[in-house]
Amino acid sequence: MATPTPDKVGFYYASKYLGTNGAVTERTIGTVANAMQFTVTNLTEPTGAWDGALGYFTETTTTALRGVTFHVRRWDQSANTLMLSAPLPVVPVAGDKFVLYVGGGQASEKEVLCMKAGGKQPEVEPVRGTNVTGVTIKKISPILGEGTLTLNYLTSTKELQIRMGTSGDYGPTVAFTRDTQNAVLFARDLVGYIIVDVVFSQLSTANRTDTFTLAAPKGNMIPNYEGYETADGIGRTRYHLFVAKNNSTDSEDAISGMLLWTGRPAGTETTLSSSYSVPTTASASMNVANASTWPTRGFWVKNKTIATPKVDLRYVDYRSGNTLYVKPVIWGRIGFRDGNSDLKPNTPITDSYSASNSAVIDQVIVTDGSLEDGTAVGTLYLKKYVGNMYSGYEIRVGGVRCAMSNTAFTRGYRDCTAVQWNSGNVVEPASDIDIGLEFPDENGLFSDPDTENTTPDGVLFECVDDQSRSRFAGPVFPGASLGIWLRGTILDGTQARAGIEGDLSFEYY
Repeated sequence: MATPTPDKVGFYYASKYLGTNGAVTERTIGTVANAMQFTVTNLTEPTGAWDGALGYFTETTTTALRGVTFHVRRWDQSANTLMLSAPLPVVPVAGDKFVLYVGGGQASEKEVLCMKAGGKQPEVEPVRGTNVTGVTIKKISPILGEGTLTLNYLTSTKELQIRMGTSGDYGPTVAFTRDTQNAVLFARDLVGYIIVDVVFSQLSTANRTDTFTLAAPKGNMIPNYEGYETADGIGRTRYHLFVAKNNSTDSEDAISGMLLWTGRPAGTETTLSSSYSVPTTASASMNVANASTWPTRGFWVKNKTIATPKVDLRYVDYRSGNTLYVKPVIWGRIGFRDGNSDLKPNTPITDSYSASNSAVIDQVIVTDGSLEDGTAVGTLYLKKYVGNMYSGYEIRVGGVRCAMSNTAFTRGYRDCTAVQWNSGNVVEPASDIDIGLEFPDENGLFSDPDTENTTPDGVLFECVDDQSRSRFAGPVFPGASLGIWLRGTILDGTQARAGIEGDLSFEYY
C-alpha cells in the first residue's frame, strides 16, 4: 500500500447550500454597498439562513477585493442584504462576485484558499512572474510557508523547478513538451509544492528566474473575533467545518493515519512564579517568570503541568510585563435527564436547590431520548455560571422544571476541568481554536447545525496546538473524506481581537 503525495490531499470548504456534486454558486453584488454591508442579486434563502457564513470575493471589478474573505453577521432576505461583522478594505461595486459557505452538510468543490503571492490569491486571480513567461501559478501549498518562493526555468531542457528562498537547492525539475494544465512542482523536500499551467509556445528562449513573496491569507478558515459577538455580555461558541479529501485515483494510495493540530500565538513556555495559588472562581492576577514574547491582550494560556486528561486553560484579559490578568472560570457543564424543548442555547436557567444558582445555556448536547417528548438525556454547556449546582435537582427555565440534573456542575473552559494553578506550574499561550473530527455518513454528508453557534452532533472537541498532543484520524481511502470541525470560544465581554491563531497543521502516513 502506498501513501498519496501531498498534492493529492486537499482541504475544502463545506456548506449546506451546494449544487450538484458540491458545486458552489457565485453570488453577485447588487447596487447598494458600503464597507459593512451590501445587497445581493441572487440569494433566495430565508432571513437568517446565511448568518455566520464565510465568504470570499472571486472575479471582481474591484481588484483590491479579489481573494478577500469576510464573515456574515446577518442575512436579511426582505432587503436582499448581507451585513458583515468587520469592514471590508474597500467598498464593492455592483457586479462584483463572491462565494458563500455556511453550516456543515457536504464538502464543496472549492479548496480552502492557500498562500498568497505578491498579495494575489492564485486560486482567484492569475499569478505570473515578469521573467518566466508562459507560466501561471494556480495554487501555492501552505506547506511551503511564508517567505520567498523562487521559480527557475531552464530553456535548454524546457524545465521548471522551485525552491523556498533565494539560495540553496531547487526541487526536482519538470520538463514540458506541450501545453500543460495543473502541473505540480515540488520543493526539495518533496512536500511543499505549487501547481502551474504552462503555455509551451510562450516559454522563454533564455534561462529565467522569478521570485514571489508568499504570505498566508487571514480569516479563510476561522474569522477574527470582530467584537460584536459579546455586545450582549453573554459570549458564545462558533463552529466551522472543513473537509480533508484523499484525491488520489490509485486504489493503493490510502492515508493510514492523519495527525491534526492548530497554531497558537507566539510565546515560549515559562513557569508561574506567584507565591500564592491562582483560584478558579474569581478574576485574578498571576505572575510568570518571563512572558516577554507573549501577546499583550485577549489570549488563552494553558497549564502544561496539568495534563491529565487535558491541559487546563484560562483566558488572559491583558498582560503587563510578567503579570497576567485572567478571567474567572464561569463556564462549564452539567449532565441532565428528562430534558424538554425549553432547553435552548442562550436561555437563562436556575435550579431547585437555590434560585441564586444560575447560568445561561451555551449548548445542549443530547445523547439519548428527545427534547420534544421530554425524555432527553445529555449535557448542558453553561456560561455566566453563579453558585453551585448539584446532581438530583430540577433545572428550571422561568421557574418551570425543564430537566433534572444527573451530575454536579463541572467548572472549566473548552471541555477542560478547572483546577487551582500553583507556583512552579509550566504555562504557555494556547490556541484559540479546538478541533473536532467527523467521518461522513454513507451518503457523504456531515453534521449540519442550524447556526454557526450550534455544536455539531456527536463531535468531541479538544485544544491540540502542538504535534505531540494532536488529534488522530484514519484511515482515509482514495476518494474518501474526513470532516474537521474548528470551534472558537468567545468569552463574556472580551474585546475584539484580529489575527486569531486558526492555522491548521497536519501530518499523514
